[in-house]
Amino acid sequence: MRIKKCASKSPMKKMSPSKQLKFKQKATEDDEVSDDGEYFSEELDNSDPDASDGENGIKFEKFRKEKLNAQYEFKLGMEFNSLGEFKDAIREWNVLNRYVITFLKNESYRERAICKGRCGYLAYCSKVGDMHTYQLKTLKPKHKCSRTVKNRSASSRWVANFVVVKKLQTSKKVTISDIVDDMRTNHAVGITMGRAWKAKQISQSVVDGDDDRQYAMIWRYAAELKRANAGNNVKINVDRPTPPIRPRFGSFYFCFDECKKGFINGCRPFVGVDGCHLKTKYGGQLLIVVGKGPK
Repeated sequence: MRIKKCASKSPMKKMSPSKQLKFKQKATEDDEVSDDGEYFSEELDNSDPDASDGENGIKFEKFRKEKLNAQYEFKLGMEFNSLGEFKDAIREWNVLNRYVITFLKNESYRERAICKGRCGYLAYCSKVGDMHTYQLKTLKPKHKCSRTVKNRSASSRWVANFVVVKKLQTSKKVTISDIVDDMRTNHAVGITMGRAWKAKQISQSVVDGDDDRQYAMIWRYAAELKRANAGNNVKINVDRPTPPIRPRFGSFYFCFDECKKGFINGCRPFVGVDGCHLKTKYGGQLLIVVGKGPK
């Protein structure tokens, strides 16, 4: 099958002379009309329909997490670094204002948040063309429903990041009741004991780190010590009762080469040992050798 190439016809050739004159008068100063009546515009010639307005001189406000509070105002066109940042921001604002929301669109390039009471609240965010930016393109910020204390939008992960992590960083002991009372008293949000317990577990992982992953990285740490200085002493002992059982961490000893030289050349012939118990998931003891200076 052959495709016959046809010459493009100008819409102005079908117009009468008077209509052509009116058509040309409507063209802006930046637009051009050729001799045969073709109409050219920089806007129409743009090959990227999703191009950001910021490239044309319009700069939209970027979301700043540190400014988020109950009185914060989202604006149409606001830009986010990721959809995750958008979801966290919308969820936190609604929780602080005691509204319950749900997300309808859960795709890699767009998210839509609506009020669970279907009162008309809507926030829609999607990707801007080929850019690594996400923009708030639809916003109906007013809720018409009543506020609630028992908010299911306050997930355990949100409670952990918003409240419990800060408390664990400043307090040695945080109970489940403390978390429930703090959420209800200071943030007017009611959560269950189970959600508070899960939030505490998440917070402890954030503050103390994941114990399993840290033990798995000991071999890499020992290899890095030997690579940095061949004089460093490193020894790892593992327990393995029978061959089919995977090896279990027993103890880890290391001594820096410079510390050895300093002890031999500058310290008295005295060795002291100090230790403490590790209050982590697996427990254990940390022993440190202490030397005494010449003075």
